[in-house]
Amino acid sequence: MRPFRWRRKKRSTGSNMMGLDLLVSLLALSVSPCIAATRSPLQIPVLDTQPIETGREFTLRHMLHHGTYRDPLLHKRLDIRPDTVLWAASENGEKRESVPRFRVSSRPINIHRLSDRHVSVVEDYLSTARMTSSPVTLSSDYWTLDEVDAPDVTDKETVLSLAKMTSNAYIMIPGSGEWFDVFPPFNHSDSFGWDSDGLRGHIYSDNTNSTIVVVLKGTSAAIFDGGGTTTNDKVNDNLFFSCCCAQGGHYFWRQVCDCYSSTYTCNTACVRKALRQENRYYRAALNLYSNITAMYPESNIWVTGHSLGGAVSSLLGMTYGLPVVTFEAVPEALPASRLGLPPPPGTDPSSPQARNYTGAYHFGHTADPIYMGTCNGATSVCTLGGYAMESSCHTGQLCTYDTVEDFGWRVGIGTHRIHEVITDVIERYDDVPTCAPFTECVDCNNWKFFESNETTPTPTTTTTSTSTRTRTSTCKTPGWWGCLDPTTTPTTTATTSTTSTSTCKTPGWFGCKDPTTTSTVPTASPAPTITPTSPPTTTASTTSTCESPGWFGCNDPTSTTTFPAPSTTSTSTPCSTPGWFWGCRDQTTTTSASPPITSPP
Repeated sequence: MRPFRWRRKKRSTGSNMMGLDLLVSLLALSVSPCIAATRSPLQIPVLDTQPIETGREFTLRHMLHHGTYRDPLLHKRLDIRPDTVLWAASENGEKRESVPRFRVSSRPINIHRLSDRHVSVVEDYLSTARMTSSPVTLSSDYWTLDEVDAPDVTDKETVLSLAKMTSNAYIMIPGSGEWFDVFPPFNHSDSFGWDSDGLRGHIYSDNTNSTIVVVLKGTSAAIFDGGGTTTNDKVNDNLFFSCCCAQGGHYFWRQVCDCYSSTYTCNTACVRKALRQENRYYRAALNLYSNITAMYPESNIWVTGHSLGGAVSSLLGMTYGLPVVTFEAVPEALPASRLGLPPPPGTDPSSPQARNYTGAYHFGHTADPIYMGTCNGATSVCTLGGYAMESSCHTGQLCTYDTVEDFGWRVGIGTHRIHEVITDVIERYDDVPTCAPFTECVDCNNWKFFESNETTPTPTTTTTSTSTRTRTSTCKTPGWWGCLDPTTTPTTTATTSTTSTSTCKTPGWFGCKDPTTTSTVPTASPAPTITPTSPPTTTASTTSTCESPGWFGCNDPTSTTTFPAPSTTSTSTPCSTPGWFWGCRDQTTTTSASPPITSPP
């Protein structure tokens, strides 16, 4: 999204704005001392009750509460009288104050909307879209381009008053008022904690009841699940502003439906069904609007809100063709394309951001990642808190303060709070930014969406990689690790001859325990002359069979044969089989050499 490049003290001009500039100049000359004397950046100003010709004064008349998750049929209303004392619970804390008054200017704008906007007619269109999974296509005869009275978004005081309307949530002092059921058949007065579940709306009206301002409560300022409507807001956020119900993304995202099919593939029909359930904020907003039009059937209705409340306000405005002003709203074009809203002729229902004359104006600044659609990274606060903010496209027109370039702000979630927006942005700038649409925005461009109901299976095409082996013959009996058929291939046997001196039949721990046979072989070769110092004696030991084998040899007695004066020849041969710890395990052959035999003379 291209950030807005704003310049101070420069108001946009046009052919239809000269009268408005003159009107604002007269307003500054006539009432600026009075406003300056009562303006306080941290408190809601209590303005003079005298009527002013250049603007209308709005006061709080009703507070409406519609249940969502625990009590989807709950609908309560609290009427505010002129002498009612309220607790103003804002982001700065709680304080006691009287019913506030706000001054708002108006101007005419064009809105392309349905000719018949009765609640029953619009509900029929939405019901048909829910059954057919596609929005109703209507001819141009069902549409009209009306000039309606809307808030003057070029006037700073008007924008500031609407922002302050969205900042405070009012609580009745105990005993000063009573909530009553809008629908008598459903009495939830005894339900403990009913006010912590649902959508809250504040109804402001001017002195003549000709114009009504509806303020919808936005997301609770909490990261992890806590009190109030924080958990419900997270479920609605992830259902409205994620590509597929917070699935297929980061680990911390809180999953809110089961519409994910495969990698970056989502069932659109499943998401639409989840969006249109009675316990969702959009359905609660439609029911609130139905009750408001019943109380004020002839009044002109404006809608405003902050964050999630701003997005729901925009969806309600697109449904009934109402003027809408939001502050730091979450980009809402993605849910608008899934709710089955009837599109004007010649428009694409899947791209509501390309529609003209919607009557919606979205105020925000470039340092707010939620408004800019960038709070979806792996380490962003939204992701760590479980919020899946994947949408980035707004409908209508964007009115963006460029706080990053003008003030050097860093992008952070702390700048999203409405109190900081009022004191540090709107009041700090000398003028309001110029509003312009951004129709080239695209949401979820890397996703694939398909239409399928819950009973019809979705055909899936799978690509399988197969490896092929070529054989010279056909296997008739395949096995786990090869073919079990008899092999007809001739086998060549290699014969290896091994010559061993003996075979051990009784192996022992440290050698062979078989009987050992020692033989003496005489030789006829001459031997060297040996001069012994003592009479030479050659001893030969012969054992035929060992009857008592032992651990390290044979325990049988040996017989000794003595030969007269033989000469002994010792032959040193290498050891082929060394023992475990010492000695050689080769078989020993002893050769005795006798003196040469000479022939007689």
